[in-house]
Amino acid sequence: MKFIILFLMCCLISMDSASGQTKSKVILGVFPHPDDENMIGHVLAKYARLGHKVYVIIATDGKDGTRVTKVPAGDSLGRLRQKETLCACEKLGINPPIYLHIDRLDTKFGVRAYLNGRTKMMEDLKMHIQKLQPDILLTFGPEGEYGHSEHIVTGAIVTELLLREGWVDKYPLYFPADIKEDVMDNSGNGYVDKQYLNLKISYTDEDERKMFEAAKCYTTQYTKEEIQELIDAQTKSRSNIKYFRRFYVAKGSKAEFWD
Repeated sequence: MKFIILFLMCCLISMDSASGQTKSKVILGVFPHPDDENMIGHVLAKYARLGHKVYVIIATDGKDGTRVTKVPAGDSLGRLRQKETLCACEKLGINPPIYLHIDRLDTKFGVRAYLNGRTKMMEDLKMHIQKLQPDILLTFGPEGEYGHSEHIVTGAIVTELLLREGWVDKYPLYFPADIKEDVMDNSGNGYVDKQYLNLKISYTDEDERKMFEAAKCYTTQYTKEEIQELIDAQTKSRSNIKYFRRFYVAKGSKAEFWD
């Protein structure tokens, strides 16, 4: 299948024919946890640098994320992780994060708690989208980066909301995607066949540096050694390209019937 790689510049930046000025756009990323946004930190930093309004919504406070901290799970850790995200957004040069304060987006605390959290996120997300009127939406695709349940649920909620409200065309949605050759065999990360990629974004070394500085904010989630490994891996690739896949829905008045 033939496909065309489009540059986000075409989608995000339009020139005013009368003034020749660049029109600022609104970019909104939706993520389940503090630190998830930095997966595409270099892309967010790029468009903030170019003068666009970049926002991130964080669904949970991440208060169960005790990965490399001695702070026990609970509200104290949640508040600390919120501060880490605030620090990271400052490093990226984007707007302060918007928190939805949902406990979990999986069934760890039971099915009813999960369903209540899902309902809250759907309602809150609708409100924020209507308020911000984003030109571009970004969230996890069905692979959830590496199969994380809350990543998958977050992407599904964003997608469902667009389908439910008839907003698929009004708010273009893009999923970050990796290609097979960029995924290490033991990483567990998902990847997408190249024929389904319809967007690639180039970024500068300075944009990448901001992502590294943002990563250093997350002291409860990453050791200094792990951050250095991230820096080494990113700088070694030197591709400075991030791929995305747009969410499309075929429309038509002609119904199909299967026997």
